[in-house]
Amino acid sequence: MNEKNNKSVIEQKSYEFISLEERQGNPKQLFFTWFGANTHALPIVTGALAITIGLDFWWASLAILLGHGIGAVVMALHSAQGPRLGIPQVIQSRAQFGYFGVIVPLLIVFTMYIGYGASNTIITGQGIHESLGINLNLSITLSLLPMVLFAIYGQKLIQNAMKYYTMIYIVIFIVLSLLVIKNVSLEMLNHGSFSFKQFFLVLSISVTWQITYGPYVSDYSRYFHPEQAKKTFVNTYIGSFISSAWLMILGAAIGCMAVNGTVMSQIKDLGGNLGFVLSFLIAIGLMLVNSLNIYGACIVALSIASNFIKFKTTIKLRIFTTIVVGVILAVAATIGAGNFMVNIQNYLSFVLFFIVPWSVINLTDFYLLRRNSYDPESFLRKNGSFGKLRISSLVIYLLSVASQVPFVNNGVYQGAISKHLGGLDVAWVIGVFISFSLYYCFEKFKKESNVELTNDM
Repeated sequence: MNEKNNKSVIEQKSYEFISLEERQGNPKQLFFTWFGANTHALPIVTGALAITIGLDFWWASLAILLGHGIGAVVMALHSAQGPRLGIPQVIQSRAQFGYFGVIVPLLIVFTMYIGYGASNTIITGQGIHESLGINLNLSITLSLLPMVLFAIYGQKLIQNAMKYYTMIYIVIFIVLSLLVIKNVSLEMLNHGSFSFKQFFLVLSISVTWQITYGPYVSDYSRYFHPEQAKKTFVNTYIGSFISSAWLMILGAAIGCMAVNGTVMSQIKDLGGNLGFVLSFLIAIGLMLVNSLNIYGACIVALSIASNFIKFKTTIKLRIFTTIVVGVILAVAATIGAGNFMVNIQNYLSFVLFFIVPWSVINLTDFYLLRRNSYDPESFLRKNGSFGKLRISSLVIYLLSVASQVPFVNNGVYQGAISKHLGGLDVAWVIGVFISFSLYYCFEKFKKESNVELTNDM
């Protein structure tokens, strides 16, 4: 394949602005992208957690619906930024943190991509290992090959593949849902009770599930025209809400049946050979979904590099960066997979402290303060209107992160105030309130008093 043909197939953009002439496609694609992003094992296992901690199916379902209903609004608002700005999600934060200040959230998001990517790779590898008997490390390595290839070819191929993936997996999960309905009893669904602490925990998990998609979404919507922002919001919201809420509720129902085994083993037992096939397909489904993490990690890595080196993304650079990210995932996933899964889940709950304030600051600036009055070219200029380093924003951001610590209870650490609240974890609520209040009030004050605290050194 010659270079000319490669250009038409492999994406050659990463951190760069997408001009209006390059905008194409229909926001309906985003329904399939974000519906498909949730059709795998993790939401099922997460939904079963609601039963494990003591809720009955009905209260668990209500918490899941409310949580995803709230969280998907935040996610979809981020998605709607893509058509209006034409650049990837996290690099948009140069408007809030400055040209170099954005490196802080970029580094945090990069580690999040690696964390989710490695854990998803382990789950996929374990599914292949348990189903086909292939060596676990070899299974992990083999599963990474299609993930890396999808990420190399980029946004267009991933979204097209997601359309067909979603159609197939809707059928798979309808079959699984029918099996669950056939085998679950009303007595099983009623087992458990209401506890506000546990109800709020499940609601929080559901809200933050959606919020952690915030750094992803504009990467896939930046190729649409600005006038399609509303349709982008709607399709993102519906796709992500329906799939995540459906599968978590399905997981809760399966959790009511799983007495002595895991959720995935319960799925295997539901329909004999059919149950085995379903569990295998659910596990390997992460291969396409995980390409989102690899693709995003590459964009973030190149965005960080663009702060120090002026370059244009090329096919060779995309291939090299994607392979490096794939190697990092392979190493992380194959070294002590069992303990790694526990450690990575703890780390991802830690990363959430940083994602929530970033999301609030970004959305507050875009929708309430500047009302989308950005010059897209300024995002790519070192000496642009956003400045090099906005110290005030970074201080507010770090204060918002720190404010959550006393309220956390994540199994690794429990803050002092959480202890007084009987173990209730409201850290993300505090993060939202503090980051919004500090950033909005300070920016309003700065605008009215014409004070500029930007460091251009």
